[in-house]
Amino acid sequence: MRILFISRKFPPSTGGMELLAYELYTALSARLKTRLVKWGGSNALLPVVMPWLALRAFGALLLGHVDIIHTQDGLLSPLGFVLARLFRKPWVVIIHGLDITYPRRFYQAVVPTLVRRADAVICISQAAADACLQRGVERAKITIIPLAVVDQWQPAAERSILLKQLGLPNDAQLLLTVGRLVERKGVAWFVDTVLPQLIETHPQLIYLVVGEGDERPAIEAAVARHQLADHVRLLGRISDDRRSAVYQAANIFVMPNIEVPGDIEGFGLVLLEATTFSLPTVAAGIQGVRDAVTDGRNGVLVETQDAAAFQKQITQWLDDPAAAQAFGAQARQYTLATFRWEKLVERYIELYQKVLGKHK
Repeated sequence: MRILFISRKFPPSTGGMELLAYELYTALSARLKTRLVKWGGSNALLPVVMPWLALRAFGALLLGHVDIIHTQDGLLSPLGFVLARLFRKPWVVIIHGLDITYPRRFYQAVVPTLVRRADAVICISQAAADACLQRGVERAKITIIPLAVVDQWQPAAERSILLKQLGLPNDAQLLLTVGRLVERKGVAWFVDTVLPQLIETHPQLIYLVVGEGDERPAIEAAVARHQLADHVRLLGRISDDRRSAVYQAANIFVMPNIEVPGDIEGFGLVLLEATTFSLPTVAAGIQGVRDAVTDGRNGVLVETQDAAAFQKQITQWLDDPAAAQAFGAQARQYTLATFRWEKLVERYIELYQKVLGKHK
């Protein structure tokens, strides 16, 4: 079986979709003949890049070395649809969340219509599947396959050394959030609503935020409003090595997502990533986060925008480091046993075989 794997988000560009594309391609290419057509640069260049991706995919299909066309997100559905019809090949598309819910009228008129024409639609979470169903995708075409995680833990320096490298005091208690700074991540809400109360009882607390995005000014405004400059560090984009150091230095991982019309959290891969570093995690139990976290096993889920619930769980772990450490160790074991690429890639291969069998 030969797969044409097309992705517009791929390393060296960074992000959850890029990481998924890379790891899925790596896992598939270890098992199947997989031809990669990808773009790993800025999304700002997509108007130019899309024709280039189309030409490369067209060339691969002309050579006749493809059994299945795989497009890595909904935005690529026009390309997948055209190639599938031109070359009479089965076409599989992955849906993450925003790539099916993006609220522009023209986008909604085109992308869901074409996704409905795919031979199979792989959704990374139940939330993504529900969004597809709401837009008329046949239930029989939808398969939910969650994301997998790679164990990135490695022995690190003493925590005091890590804190010094980060310019933080030795007695700091660290909360951590990692992700693109957009409204649905809830970082501004957390700084506004939860963090001030936590600092009243834990003055050594520092909130580290890794990532960049349009919501940064709102976060900075919340920091200024509550005079929290000494307790919040917006680290922006950082290297993989520095991010590993941040994970290993942190005490608790927080994902305070909020509901935003037209946008959803497709899965919550950073939560799984955090647990591989034995971090206890507390998250808003909405949308795709529920597919990544089994409450009480590899994280604690609370109601979105429930400030008291976030404060209570975080305080319990700050006040009882031994319990937090034990929960983090349990979370790591559960995540690595449940979300392994070796296990999940089998589901992709089974689906490809099923689609190919129907197409013949």
